[in-house]
Amino acid sequence: MPQMFNLKAKIFVFVSLLLAFSQVQAGGNSALYDVEVLVPDESADTRWRAFKEGLDEVFIRISGDRFVMDKLKRPSASRYIKQYSYDPVANPVVNDDDELLAHRLKIQYNGSAMAKYLRDNGFPVWGEHRLDVIIWLAIRDGRNEYVLKDNDQSLLKVAADDALHRRGIPDRWPLYDYKDQKILKVADIRGGFRDPVLDASKRYGRGPALAGSLIWNGRTWQSSWSLLMANVNRHWSIEDADYNQLINKAIDLAADAMGAVFAIHGVGKNQQQATVRLQVQAVSSIQKYSKLENYLRDLNAVAQITPVQVDGQNAMFDVTLRSNKEEFFGLIKNDAELIEVVPAVMPAVEAKKEEPVLLESKTAAVGEKTGAAVAGTAAENKLALNQPLADVTEVSEPALPQIPVYYYRINY
Repeated sequence: MPQMFNLKAKIFVFVSLLLAFSQVQAGGNSALYDVEVLVPDESADTRWRAFKEGLDEVFIRISGDRFVMDKLKRPSASRYIKQYSYDPVANPVVNDDDELLAHRLKIQYNGSAMAKYLRDNGFPVWGEHRLDVIIWLAIRDGRNEYVLKDNDQSLLKVAADDALHRRGIPDRWPLYDYKDQKILKVADIRGGFRDPVLDASKRYGRGPALAGSLIWNGRTWQSSWSLLMANVNRHWSIEDADYNQLINKAIDLAADAMGAVFAIHGVGKNQQQATVRLQVQAVSSIQKYSKLENYLRDLNAVAQITPVQVDGQNAMFDVTLRSNKEEFFGLIKNDAELIEVVPAVMPAVEAKKEEPVLLESKTAAVGEKTGAAVAGTAAENKLALNQPLADVTEVSEPALPQIPVYYYRINY
């Protein structure tokens, strides 16, 4: 009896720590639904025009398609405004109508409601889970040739950052120090050669890599671009005398290509949501478990996750999908957070001498938003968070009705 009490106490601490750790790590890309518009005044007419302009921008971001407003019946912007405010502009500019844009209107939209509107009308949605895009941009301006780096000040870099923000895409610029230069040459960037570009990009993240080459010939900018992802390569060329227009066109093409991969169609109203079971290897600590759980929950293709079994090395989840299986597994492959393995290499869960303890329904929904208190003092929790998962507990459940099982291991 005392042994059972101790095991249940461990489970309570384990679940409570996961809740605390999940709340610390959780945090969506709320900026995805925020828009800033420079306006000449604070009049109602000007404000409503800005609301409509911002609504279009957010719909384009979350659909991953710059032409979506040509296909979608535009709803009233007032349905989706959460809040707005004005700030003065320190250095006002003049627009094409000779109006002084002295005010910055900040608008926050209801992204979840807009995503629902897209789904209800049969359009895919690209959710908040977005990996950083690694930007490799080689410039030749007259006799100067260089690769734009993280700490560089450049109008070309500002234009790229602005265009990526407009499409809701987080980006990362490289150091391009001696470590990068050993792997990746300027010629590799200009050619968009997959292997060296992706090898150098691993240092900065697992997201897509965008390699671009801009050359000024005295009259126009000539450019070539390559978008490299796990399953998709895209290449294109653009020429324009205005570098700002050129970069915006290039980023739009890249964002549309990523949207085609990451935007997910929901199941139809009359279709049943599919459930798959994931058994994931190398989940050896609470931090790794929490990161895995948050990752799965944040995927736009996932409607619900339910932990089934946890031991010192493996975690098993039942994942209910709001998309089809192909889109879900395509997301996992392109994210590269999990690597698929064949079942033969997955170690079997060893039976313990202690009797398995079943999770109650409330406990099984680990990681959902809850007001549960965290057991122990802050110092105790900090210590426990650094413990191996095997030292905390093992949780198991009897076999459920047959659900297809897929085997992975974490890649971090």
